Amino acid sequence: METTFTDEKDERFLNLVRELDRGYYERIGDELSKYDSYNEFKNPHVVILAFDNNIAVACASYRIFDNDSVEFKRVYVKKEYRKRGIAYNLIIQLEKSVTEKGFKYSYIVTGKNNQPAIKLYKKLNYELIDNFGQFKYDDTVICMKKELKFYFE
Repeated sequence: METTFTDEKDERFLNLVRELDRGYYERIGDELSKYDSYNEFKNPHVVILAFDNNIAVACASYRIFDNDSVEFKRVYVKKEYRKRGIAYNLIIQLEKSVTEKGFKYSYIVTGKNNQPAIKLYKKLNYELIDNFGQFKYDDTVICMKKELKFYFE
């Protein structure tokens, strides 16, 4: 599977994000609209895409959170490509990239009932932290953090 880095304006990424959002709305409903502004691409994002025969099948991105940290967002794998380690590998590649740029921490926010994502992030050594920012009193999501203190070959 090939991967490439791009940005939040890439139409292939935007198509995957629309598919991700449709799935969320089908499972959770209109309650998700409260996160629309949070999921807009107001700030630049670094995006990684995975391809199968030149078709984008998965994505992940990050935005700068603060001077030491990034937030991973919009991690998605098309249904027929799941359980192959694709999301895991995309996040590892993003972690390598941000570590090389000097960032020390990464954050992830996900639905508290999104067990596949939580399992993935725990496998990647993310730890639960207190909800922050707009999520501080939101009991439908969890926040996770990882110290990027390891080195890549």
